[in-house]
Amino acid sequence: MKERKQQLNGFVLLVAIIGLAGIVASARTIRIETLDPLIVLLLVVIAAATQRMPVFLFRSSAISVSFAAVIASFVLYGTGIGMLVSLAQAGVNAFTPKRKPLLKVMFNTGSLATSAFLGGETYKLVGGHVPPGDIPLTLAAVAASALAYFVVNTGLTSAVIALSEGQPIVRVWRTNYSWMPVNFLATAVQGAALALASQALGVFGVIVFTLPLAVAWYSFKLYMAKSSEVRLRNEELQSVNETLRRTNDQLEESHLSVIGALIGALEAKEKLTASHSAHTMTYALQVAERLGLSAEQKAQIKLGALFHDIGKIGVPEHLLRKTSGLNESEWAEVKAHPSIGANLLANVPTLNKIAPIVLAHHERYDGTGYPNGLYADQIPLGAQIIAVADAFEAMTADRPYRKAMPRKAALRELRACAGTQFNPVVVEAFISSVVTDRRRSATQEQEHGYQHVYQQAVEAVRVGI
Repeated sequence: MKERKQQLNGFVLLVAIIGLAGIVASARTIRIETLDPLIVLLLVVIAAATQRMPVFLFRSSAISVSFAAVIASFVLYGTGIGMLVSLAQAGVNAFTPKRKPLLKVMFNTGSLATSAFLGGETYKLVGGHVPPGDIPLTLAAVAASALAYFVVNTGLTSAVIALSEGQPIVRVWRTNYSWMPVNFLATAVQGAALALASQALGVFGVIVFTLPLAVAWYSFKLYMAKSSEVRLRNEELQSVNETLRRTNDQLEESHLSVIGALIGALEAKEKLTASHSAHTMTYALQVAERLGLSAEQKAQIKLGALFHDIGKIGVPEHLLRKTSGLNESEWAEVKAHPSIGANLLANVPTLNKIAPIVLAHHERYDGTGYPNGLYADQIPLGAQIIAVADAFEAMTADRPYRKAMPRKAALRELRACAGTQFNPVVVEAFISSVVTDRRRSATQEQEHGYQHVYQQAVEAVRVGI
């Protein structure tokens, strides 16, 4: 911060010295005998009056149409009088809209003087006559001088703002001045017209051509008012967008917390459940990839597999661990778990899309399944895939009421049930994936447990199902 302040002070001092050098150099060129005191006074008054009513820009800078009076003065009488008029600008600027500190007064005075000096000298270098003669040549010379004035004035102001605020100078210039070249050129042309009118009509011409300056000032003011309104609305929209982003982040965190709680509930209900769900998920994803399903479909299948048994939270634990057969009422309680799970997930925004999959994972291809007796294509494809993966995982794992079945025997059982319990296409895809891609077998997942399942769920949610 201290170094930036030193750089700022040094830059302001440099601009002030250059401006002072321009004043001294141009003062020697003033020819008193060629001046019309009344015209000069009017130009000084116009410059002071218009500088008293600047149009404030987006940062700590402003613009005024007093520039037209500077143009008119050096077109009529040369750079020296242009510098005099610019000093009138600087004098008023020191107290407008309130008294400015010395550092700012030094910079503004040096900047205005430097701009006027280079503008006046450019006018002469490109062939402009003092006083003006040929109108087309005068206008061309004025355009060149206006460009020089504009570049120097806006460049110096952008530089001092950039140094004081620690912003890139190009960004400051684009924010404040990139829209102004055409307006600046139009104001310069009005200054040339003011000079030509005063040459032809005297004081009357100056008074008459002051009116376009008032129109230019008003157009600047309207533009900036509209631009400020648009910027304010943009800032409000950005603020709203930022609030929405934070809210979405909070919602995602809360939804992921719900997922963590559900998976934790699964593990607490039955220690084998999380492992079973992870294995089922891996098998189901292999089939989904072999069938060429989309990323969104695979994400739904992943979550559907992880949560297909979430409804067992509502089933009495002694029924899940029972080693003997279930009676009719007990079986009815167990069969309710797809509906319980689907109803539970339907109330979680990030998981409600998989509720139909969870609801249908015990439906059979021939229509004899539960809870709704769906058949064939009525059953969501994700549920058909999970049904095959779930059955294979159940057959090849130990259960309280039986020992695990060998993998080959389980595959034969799947093929035997193709067309009745399972979709034949899904069964063949499953068998192919298990036989030809053993490296991705679900046995790799046995040691991952809760944290692995949770990460899989988070990954699937962030796919944006």
